[in-house]
Amino acid sequence: MRKILLFSMTIGLSVPLWTFGFNGGAAAPGSSGAMSAVQQTVSGTVTGAAGEPLAGASVSVVGSEVATSTNEAGNYSISAQTGATLRFTMIGYTSQDVVVSGTTLNVALEASDQSLEEVVVVGYGTMRRSDLTGAIATADIEAFREAPNTNILQSIKGTVPGLQIGQTNQAGAEPAIEIRGRNTINGNTSVLIVLDGIIYNGRMGDVNPADIESVNILKDASSKAIYGAQAANGVLLITTKGGKKGDPVISYSTNLATQTPTSNMRLRNAEERKQIIRDIYYQNSYLPPDYTQPNPDWNFSNTELVPENVRGIDGGTDYDWWSALTNPGFLTDHALTIGGGTEKTSYYLSGGFTKQKGFLMNDNYKRNSVRINLSTDISDWLTIGANTFGAITDYSGIYPDMGAMKLTSPFVTPYDENGDYIIYPTGATNVINPFIASAADNKDKKTRVNGIFYGIVKIPQIPGLQYRANLGNDFLLENYYFSSPYAADLSGAVSKNHQQRYDFTFDNIVSYDNRFGNHGISATFVAGYRKNQFESTLAEGTNLSNISLLYNSLEQAEIQRINSGAWSETFLYQMGRINYNYRDTYILTATLRQDGYSGFSRNNKSALFPSVGASWMLSNEPFVAIEDLDYLRLRGTYGVNGNMTSRYSSLARVTTDDDSKYVFGDGSGTAMGQSMGSLSNDNLSWEKTKGVNVGVDFSLFNNRISGNVDYYNTETTDLLWNVIIPEITGFSVISSNVGRLKNQGVEVILSTTPVRTDHVKWDVNLNFARNTNKIMSLLGEDRDNDGREDDLVGSNLFIGKSIGTVYHYQIGGIWQVGDEVMTGYQPGNYRIVDQDDDGRITADDDRVFLGQTEPAYFFGIQSGLTYKNFTFRFFVNTIQGGKNGYLGANVPANTASTGTFANLNTFNYDLWSVSNPTGKYASGWNVPQINPTPYYSRSFVRLQDISLAYQFESSLISKIGFKDLRLSVSGKNLLTFTKWDGWDPETGQGVNSDAYPVMKSLNVGLELSL
Repeated sequence: MRKILLFSMTIGLSVPLWTFGFNGGAAAPGSSGAMSAVQQTVSGTVTGAAGEPLAGASVSVVGSEVATSTNEAGNYSISAQTGATLRFTMIGYTSQDVVVSGTTLNVALEASDQSLEEVVVVGYGTMRRSDLTGAIATADIEAFREAPNTNILQSIKGTVPGLQIGQTNQAGAEPAIEIRGRNTINGNTSVLIVLDGIIYNGRMGDVNPADIESVNILKDASSKAIYGAQAANGVLLITTKGGKKGDPVISYSTNLATQTPTSNMRLRNAEERKQIIRDIYYQNSYLPPDYTQPNPDWNFSNTELVPENVRGIDGGTDYDWWSALTNPGFLTDHALTIGGGTEKTSYYLSGGFTKQKGFLMNDNYKRNSVRINLSTDISDWLTIGANTFGAITDYSGIYPDMGAMKLTSPFVTPYDENGDYIIYPTGATNVINPFIASAADNKDKKTRVNGIFYGIVKIPQIPGLQYRANLGNDFLLENYYFSSPYAADLSGAVSKNHQQRYDFTFDNIVSYDNRFGNHGISATFVAGYRKNQFESTLAEGTNLSNISLLYNSLEQAEIQRINSGAWSETFLYQMGRINYNYRDTYILTATLRQDGYSGFSRNNKSALFPSVGASWMLSNEPFVAIEDLDYLRLRGTYGVNGNMTSRYSSLARVTTDDDSKYVFGDGSGTAMGQSMGSLSNDNLSWEKTKGVNVGVDFSLFNNRISGNVDYYNTETTDLLWNVIIPEITGFSVISSNVGRLKNQGVEVILSTTPVRTDHVKWDVNLNFARNTNKIMSLLGEDRDNDGREDDLVGSNLFIGKSIGTVYHYQIGGIWQVGDEVMTGYQPGNYRIVDQDDDGRITADDDRVFLGQTEPAYFFGIQSGLTYKNFTFRFFVNTIQGGKNGYLGANVPANTASTGTFANLNTFNYDLWSVSNPTGKYASGWNVPQINPTPYYSRSFVRLQDISLAYQFESSLISKIGFKDLRLSVSGKNLLTFTKWDGWDPETGQGVNSDAYPVMKSLNVGLELSL
């Protein structure tokens, strides 16, 4: 026994004794000691509880990829070994696992009240998918289980139409989220995230992806209305895993990935840079008139190069700053989970560790996480539980600034002969060694503790009635410490910054769900309170003679500063939702929510947000008798959502900045003063978004083809905007409600299974989304008396156009040597189209509408092919701009003088010069009278995910005590097809961007369970 215990401790897992033959001679559970594993054909019938045949039920061999489905009569046939376990599943029914003991196996499935396939989280509760009237989508997180993602948002990117998730380009970064485009101009654009029923304001990166059970997206105004004032930008409902009744299941997964940039951008080397310098001084370095023949009398000392660069050229220096400041990235991830339960108690415990090293030096990220989810039935009428997690994230280390890297020269090095940093390698005091920033001592750690505690009371006397109390707590502590002898103009700087935030939520939820013959009624009523609090303290100092104690001895700084701040905000809300179902054919849902928020004005502290929705299951009607039609449903909704302003925007705020200080006479000290920072607006109110959504859901050929189509149209009024006012008031702007914005679009999901046999299954899923917005009104002013409302040209806002309209100069090429160049311009400058042919370029007469930054459409295709124990998956994501859409500014480097440009460096983009007259981007050493911004299409097609996995046979791995063993290899962002130049089209970072590259990765993964 001691040897067994030692082995268990060594592998860190609890292994049943029967695995090693210690069970009093008994065989392992689920096996037969006397029966050999014989491959045979097992057949039977799957029926419902009443004996009706179930067509389309899935039958699979647990621990393998062998699967089939029942025919119209409920019959099936599958190849399985004696002792193997068959799993029977179907939407709306509880799955069953049955051990094979013969060649005939009939199973009766019981209808399920709550199954993952049928029940959808909708906010403050769940509903059967068939009872939904709104546009609620469920992300397929299983399809990307092999992908090396540190954030669940990366796993669902591009897979749900209407849900746009941005790219990340730094270790541990949080991607941007947008649902159905923009519904505001100046208001809050954040998507509302609800974690296990409680609004969550933290980073999704703090939640281990391995702990997440499902992700549902509320997209239309009706389904979002349940969250009222904060839901205008869409809602993500995240549900974490819980334990299931049965023996404990121990699972472990790990991934190891290498990462490199998707772009081949780099800084120019010495030879490339010398050619650029020759081209800068082409009038001397080449012979006229065509400047194609080198001038033998010219050399680099005849330029404006600083002495350090000239010496480097003469000495043959070619330092690769890019390679020195970057390195291949890697990511490793580990997750250990334990889940199980008894008749009354379920539990789920997990621990995770993630480490990511980015492409740039010191771009590091670590996450340690732990989760405990518990639920227990104290009695038949009382259940209590808790969903808790903690995460410690570490971003310590300062990576070099991309802007500083571009200023480096390949003709100089970062170190002197003693190995010490050269502060100014080129001698210019505005070009600091980029290694200097990375040499700082930095600690950047965040600790999050989140706990949701709940109790459920069922009322036995009234079936279907229950009360639930949710108590949500989220605490975040951030510590940022900094120390560098090179900061503050080389005098040294140290600092400590402490921040903490606490979010508290208390929800009271009364729900009722019951059926009376053909009638079904469910109702939910909520009364809740939220309070968010934040405080920070910053202590910093500069001019240190001794910095050996780093940031732990701030008192040594000659100049010391202390800053602190705090804020709080409260919410009070009530909500009621009623759902009526008649014969599972006609469904009506109505919701009304009242929200109150401390941040709004005294005259508009609260608002009502109503919604209504209806659906009609046409396939249940006798007159819709279409062969091979599984179901057909029409949906329609209308609702109102809100959008919040910043917490103090309606108040007259007081500031204590430097302008408020005053010195009373010569020799007197400085007195702290206070001054008004803004005007109050007692009538500032919510932005309101009203919207309609119509949709159709369908399924054909025994669910071989299914999907849905949605069309939506929303209008946002009372837009939050800082209106310009006469400065005689002492202020320049006041927060107000103005304008009107429309948003509409269409979304399509099509899921198909072209092949489904005993050994082969091929799924193909398509999704398409198109969204447009239009500004309908702004300030309502007509100052030029032309009979139409004025645009806000200075803010790039135009009535009748989209928010992302590009109004700019049209570029018609680049001026060449020998051209009759317009006054104010030189060869190498962009040639601006003179729209009115008056011989001069002006902002009023020569700017035109070039297009818009919004895409024309989004499209994704996900495919999975299973053959026996192998599973191959890929996902292709594309964003297209059409004729003039999805434009991005791609500005090349430009300076005010030839000397400055000659001494610096640039990335290796297609720069115009006399030796490269067909170059795409203008030269940067001659700034013209007007330097236009070039816009190019960001359209792309990307192989976002691809994977190959192998599932080991259960008959093989059960011999070593495993229930499941899976190996996989996968890739992310491996191929990108685009005409965009720069780091990445999706991030919009161009040829001279200070941002960082998007990474592609190769990953090896392992999953096992006991």
